[in-house]
Order: sequence, then structure tokens, then C-alpha cells
Amino acid sequence: MKKWKWILILTAGVISLLYFLLLDNSNDNSVELQTSVVKQGDLRLTVAATGVIAPYVEVEVKSKAGGEIISFPAEEGDDLKKGEAAVMLDPETEQSRVNQANADLLMTEARLDKAKINLKDAGRRLKRQQSLFEDNIISKQDLDDVIIAFEKAGSDVRIAEAEVIRSNEMLKVAKDRLQDTEIKAPLTGTILNKYVVEGQVIASTTSSVSEGTLLFTMADLDRIYVRAMVDETDIGKIKPGQKATITVDAYQGKVFNGLVLRVAPKGRVESTITVFDAIIEVSDQDKAMLKPVMTANVELLFGLRKNVLLVPSEAVRTKGEETGIYRLFNEQPLWTPVSVGVSDGILTEVHDGINEGEVIVISRVESTEGKTGKSRNLKRGFRVFRRKK
Repeated sequence: MKKWKWILILTAGVISLLYFLLLDNSNDNSVELQTSVVKQGDLRLTVAATGVIAPYVEVEVKSKAGGEIISFPAEEGDDLKKGEAAVMLDPETEQSRVNQANADLLMTEARLDKAKINLKDAGRRLKRQQSLFEDNIISKQDLDDVIIAFEKAGSDVRIAEAEVIRSNEMLKVAKDRLQDTEIKAPLTGTILNKYVVEGQVIASTTSSVSEGTLLFTMADLDRIYVRAMVDETDIGKIKPGQKATITVDAYQGKVFNGLVLRVAPKGRVESTITVFDAIIEVSDQDKAMLKPVMTANVELLFGLRKNVLLVPSEAVRTKGEETGIYRLFNEQPLWTPVSVGVSDGILTEVHDGINEGEVIVISRVESTEGKTGKSRNLKRGFRVFRRKK
């Protein structure tokens, strides 16, 4: 019976020894500290935003003339110079309008000449009637009738003059439409969209240019900008003249340089979030690679700290009202108060209390200290167990 008792005691001892050895090893692994090194470098303070690539100048080219398109050789993506013929219309319809306007002008000019003759004749009659009235040959009523006829003749002249002016303007519009049968590029740029084809018949506008048929859109792609949406919490940091970097999904790893031109004075709501538009002109020499309506990721630089001591932001802790970090001293974390500056969320600037090249702790020191103490207590309990035995 005693033999079995001792066997049970020895077995329990071996099991206890293995348990505490395994527990000790587990705690040793848990107290391994993650560290980093204090470095000196530049800290860039940026605001991230997204936007869309767009040309600085984009125009819609419309036709004031009507008729059949007899030539439109340019395609989307082709370049045109300012004043270069882009679209040709059959001029027959508009030439007919010019001829009609010329005829109307001749008719109104003839009516004006007739009205002037009538006015001159009415003036002579009035002069004679006034003389007869002074000699008491005619009555006052006869004189008044002649005066009224003279005034009516003067009104007819003014009406005829207005009709001539209107006819001249109509002739000018007709001539402009005839000239517009040859539509020219309004600027030097690239055709973005083409809305009509050869053989298509388009109607002219009769009231305003805005009603003309849209033929194509073109833009000056020598100046490209990004319209970026900046969150209202960051817009106060953005000013014209600040530098920016731009990336697009089409060119992985390629960074384009830009400059903030202006910031919108009024925000707008996008998906319940208030944003402000910042216009960034692309100044990079490779800006021709960018295409309108590409999605762009933008980093707006609003601050730069040069040659400062930098530590990972997660290494900066607070104890009460004190800010500091844990330095690794004799392989143990040592609390060290420091003064911190600005941060970009990943790195934080520190001013004093630490030097370049020192090793600092970035893992949670408080939790590892508690686990280490627990491990020592367990090992102490194992020694007590052995002494009791």
C-alpha cells in the first residue's frame, strides 16, 4: 500500500513539474517585446483626398447653321488647331436664307425711301396751308388735318428705318449661319466626344446659339487638373500654392506632381458628408499620360518638418498627465518622459528625452509586466510544493 502511495506521489510530482515548465515557457513567449529604433528624418504632413482628372478648359461646339453634314473627318482623340475647319455643312440651305434676307432688306429700304418722299411732300403741303391760314383763306380744321398728315408721315419714316435695321440684322445672322456651315475649332485642343457623322442632317437654331445642334466637345489637354473632394475637417489646412502628389490606378507606382490652384468657397454634401472642392493643376512633365474622368488619389502637403527625431506613433504613451515612451534599458522597458510635436498618424516627432538610434518599445508594456509577475508567482509556488514534499 505504501508502494502505491509513493508511486502516486511521484506521478503527481512529475505531472506538476511538466505543467509548470510548460506554463513557464508560455509566459516567457508572451513577454517578448516589439521594438523600434528612433530615427532622424523628414515628416510630411498631408491630407488625403480623391478626385477626378479634368481638362482646365473644355468647350461644346455647336452649329448655328442647318443642313447636311458633308465632311467631318476628325475622330475622338484627334488634335485640332484654333481656327482649323472641323465640320462642313451643305451651304445650299443657308445660302437661300441669305438671299431671302437680302430681298427683305431691299424691300424695307424701298419702303423707307417711299416714307421719306411722303414726309417731304407732307412738309411742303403744311407750309402752304400755314400761309393760307395766315391769310384767313382756310379754316383751323383744315390746317390741323395737314399737321396730322405731316406727323403721320414722320412716324412712317421712323417705322421704315426700324424695319431696315431689323432687316440688316437678319441679313447679318443669315450670313453668319452661311459662314458657320464651315465650323472651325474654337481653340487648340483635342476632340473628346463626337456627336454627329457625315450625312446627318441637322436643324439650325432660330432664337439663340444655345439651341444649336451639339457637334462635338474639345478640350485643351495641355493644362490638366484634379477636382479633389476634401473633407470639411481638413479643408482649413489647404491653401492655394501648396504642393500635391497625384496617383491613378492606371499607372501603378507612378506619382504625378501638382499645385493647389484654388479652394471652393462653398461646400457640398456627398453621401451625408460635407466636402469642399480643391482644384489642383498637374505640373508634372508626364501629365499627358492622364486622361479626363480618371479617378485620382491626391495627397495635399500642408506641412513639412525636416531633420527631426521620429518614433512610431504607437510608441507614445500617457501616464496621467505625463507623455513619454518606453526605452529598452538593460533589456527592460524604462519609462522616459518626452515632449512630442506633430504627427502624421504613423510617425510622431519627439523633441527631447531620447536620442537617435535608441531602441524603444512599441508593444504594450503594462500587460507584459503583469504576465511576467504572474509567471514568477507560479514558479515560486512550484518551489514551495517541492519543499513540502
